[in-house]
Formats: sequence, C-alpha cells, structure tokens
Amino acid sequence: MIQSFKLTVETLGQKMPVYIFRVDDVLVDTGPYSMRNEVRSIVKELPINRVIHTHHHEDHTGNSAWIERFYSLPQWIHPLGVKKCNQRTNLPFYRSLFWHNRAPFHPEGIQQDVIETENHFFQIVHTPGHAEDHIVLIDEEKGICFSGDLYLFHSPTSNFSFESVPELIRSINKTLSYSFQEVYCSHQGHLKHGRKLLEKKRDYLLDLQDSVTKAYLEGKSAKEIRKQLFPRNKLFQYISFFENSPAHTIKSIIKEIS
Repeated sequence: MIQSFKLTVETLGQKMPVYIFRVDDVLVDTGPYSMRNEVRSIVKELPINRVIHTHHHEDHTGNSAWIERFYSLPQWIHPLGVKKCNQRTNLPFYRSLFWHNRAPFHPEGIQQDVIETENHFFQIVHTPGHAEDHIVLIDEEKGICFSGDLYLFHSPTSNFSFESVPELIRSINKTLSYSFQEVYCSHQGHLKHGRKLLEKKRDYLLDLQDSVTKAYLEGKSAKEIRKQLFPRNKLFQYISFFENSPAHTIKSIIKEIS
C-alpha cells in the first residue's frame, strides 16, 4: 500500500509543498521540522516499522530525530549522508525560515542494493547531483519510482551552489535505465506519467549543457553566458541571497568541461 501526505510550508508569501510517503511498513522521508505537528499526527496513525531517507536535506529529515527518540525505529540513508545526519543543521537564513533547523539523529548507512516490503521489491539507485547521498527507489515489477528531489520540475533555470547539472544528467539517465512509468516526487507528489517528465527534464538539461558548452568554447565568460541565457532573476533567487542562481547552473557545467 502506498500513501502520499502533502505538507505545505508558507513563508514570505511563498508556498512550498513537501511530500512524505508510506509504502507498506516503510516511511519514505520525514518532512521538515517546520511541519512537525502535522508529521507527528500522521506518523502516530501509520503502521510503520522503518524509515528510508532519499537524502540528508532538512526538508527530508526534519522529524527523524523525533522518530528516533520516541519510536526507536531503524532508519536508513546512503552511507554518504550518515555523518551529515549525525550533526545538527546550521542552515542559511532563508532555508531556516522555510524548513527550520533539525536536531541530529543516527541512521544506518544502507548497505544492500534492494529493499523488500510486503508488496514491493525496490532497487536502491545512487543518484547524486542534487546531493551526494541522494538515492531513488525503483520497483520495476510495479513500475514505480520514488524520486526524492531528482525530478522537482522539468525545466529548472537555476540551481543551488551544491548542485551539479552534469551529475544530475548522469543520475537521470541512470534512473531511466530501469523500467517504470509512475513517479512519487518529494515536492510534486504522485506523477502518473513521471517517466516522461524525467525524460523531458533530462532533454532540457542536455540542451542547456550544449548551449553553455558552445558559448564557453566561443570564449564567453560564465557571467556573459548567464546574461545571455538567463537575463532576469526570479524572486526565489533574491530570497535565497543567490545561493540558488543560474550562475551556479552555468558554473557547474563549465567545471565539467574546463
């Protein structure tokens, strides 16, 4: 059985949806600490025995310390995320407004390649690019993928300073090598035609990578390429003090080719 739970965070006039999911006895992610009351009400009613995190970011692990303290359930994350989870977050101001800092908790590093539940057999696929410890869960027999933050939307015009467009392309291609059609996205919810949307994002990023590469090889600077491709800033870029910016998108591509 799969259940989706939508949590909507509203700060500075911006609404940000976050989803957590129940798959049989597994909870996928725990949502942000800013939604702790809603998450606690949900978890108290769920027959869960374990927690799997798609990655360590605060909007996916915000209530994990509470689950550890009061339920003592086993929690897992990719091994590259364990150390980050063991530490309290120290977020930039705007992220702390949206998600709030979370307390440390102590998940185990996932060692196996598959996770079985009563009704599902999930392949665990390492998909860095958004975060170095990011994973997706794919059940090929049932044709579903829990994509964490791999999709989000199909034509992003900016990235965080810690993201890499070339790495995201590789991770999307890796994910698409598996058989599935439906996607459960951590910020878009259940996407019936999610595979097509992932393909659309991959193709968009490939075209963007080609445009940046061509301009760079013609001798244009990262600043000039940014002005050419993305001449206007969006509101969230100001809110994030440009931690999220097209400049990071372009620099991550140039870094790959230089």
